[in-house]
Amino acid sequence: MTARTLRYLIAALGIGILWLVCCTQADARSPFWRPRPAPPPYSFSVEDENGNSLVTFSKDGRTFLLGEPGLRYNIRVRNPSGQRVEAVVSVDGRDAMSGQPGDYVNQRGYVIPAYGSLLVEGFRRSLEEVAAFRFTSPEDSYSARMGTPQNVGLIGVAFFPERARPPAPVIRRPRPLPRPAPLSGDYAGDGRGSRDSENDRVAPSAPMKRSAPAPASEGRADSAARSRAEAKGSYQNDLGPSGSVNNLGTEFGESHESVVSSVSFERASATHPALLSTLRYDDAGGLSARGIDVSAYRYGRLDQDDPQAFPVSRFAQPPP
Repeated sequence: MTARTLRYLIAALGIGILWLVCCTQADARSPFWRPRPAPPPYSFSVEDENGNSLVTFSKDGRTFLLGEPGLRYNIRVRNPSGQRVEAVVSVDGRDAMSGQPGDYVNQRGYVIPAYGSLLVEGFRRSLEEVAAFRFTSPEDSYSARMGTPQNVGLIGVAFFPERARPPAPVIRRPRPLPRPAPLSGDYAGDGRGSRDSENDRVAPSAPMKRSAPAPASEGRADSAARSRAEAKGSYQNDLGPSGSVNNLGTEFGESHESVVSSVSFERASATHPALLSTLRYDDAGGLSARGIDVSAYRYGRLDQDDPQAFPVSRFAQPPP
């Protein structure tokens, strides 16, 4: 190998290394090459009153849940992240906290601690009790009775992480100035002692007052309207292949004790949730009409006309 060939090889190697360094820096600056952030880890599921998760199916990018008339259910909301999160829950298009039409911008939800979960057991009636979630016919659902039957058959949860607060600054109080030594002329020898003028006194440092944090902004009117318009498409009820609506809804059931308390929470974004998750539900006939095979997952309740050795009720019922 001649010296000229060796110089060519060294030059080619240098150009290759320079090109690789430039491409690496360009990839770091270009958003096209940046990896997409992972979706938030928040989630929710639907359980029966014994804590068993109800069966779900996936079809066409949507999740469907198999329900049954008369079955009471709860919504389990999970927060596996290291910071608190607010969950605004909507059932059949009605807010589970206030009962008003679902609006995650202006409605407030439940605060879930870091690495924790929360069980939403019904429409909240007060800080001490809820009205149980229970599957029923669409016309008897709470949403239909409140004037919004078009949203029956859908459960949604909007997740808002908490705004990160900067650490409080360390405030050091100034050291008091040394008291000046009394002058000899201040003592007259008559026992009256020293006489300090008002200008010689050092006032104690007043405690610093911290201003209260401003309330969380609910966003401008146009932002709220735009957010509600975006959510409207996600909360609309879908039709089956035959054009039939859902066979199930959620009623405003019996009262149950469920104690909560109010806490302060500031959203990282007042109008845009980090995750908007929805779940559609229906009975076996409604899911079959959508092309979902539920034959292996029916709840297996016997016909009410047939004798039953083990009744459905858990406890003895009084005679009529």
